[in-house]
Amino acid sequence: MLIRAYLRASTTEQDANRAKNELREFITGFNKRMAGYYIENQSGTKLERPELNKLIEDSETGDIVLIEKMDRLTRLPWGEWKTLKSRIMAKGLVIVVVDQPMTHVVFSSGEQNSITLALTEFMLDLGAAMARDDYETRHKRQAQGIAKAKVEGKYRGRQPNLALHHDILDQLTLGRSYSQIQEKLGCSRATIAKVVKQQI
Repeated sequence: MLIRAYLRASTTEQDANRAKNELREFITGFNKRMAGYYIENQSGTKLERPELNKLIEDSETGDIVLIEKMDRLTRLPWGEWKTLKSRIMAKGLVIVVVDQPMTHVVFSSGEQNSITLALTEFMLDLGAAMARDDYETRHKRQAQGIAKAKVEGKYRGRQPNLALHHDILDQLTLGRSYSQIQEKLGCSRATIAKVVKQQI
């Protein structure tokens, strides 16, 4: 049984590595070790994701897909979630979600009986449905807020994080590498490159 962690962030502005330590500490609590991390910046609303596909292809029956929360694995519409889940299940993989204790049983027992499997599948489906609902609700509210701001003449679009850009410039002035800046500030390489480009 190998454990492979899947970490995802929606955009390059977000840090997909953010939960890496938490996942490592989580499995250490069960005296387990990580076989690998699959990290990408892709929307959870996309069915085709290169690193997730690679994780599934690399895995064998009985291996574990470890995620922080269900919304890291999926924000897909219901039909597409069923397609993704079918691929994972057909490969014989087990999904473990850090914030869903029901899915942790495989670590303590080494296997799951039919009742536990059914309950786990129910919890995963419920988590997937809630992740999608949260996504749709947030986008609906965002659209309503933008529409209201436009009517009131207050909409200016997405603004850059000037404080972060200033911190990046400071780090660049000190001769820090992109990797060092990423680690210190928790930003993406794309953000650093954007700040550099603005200075040219």
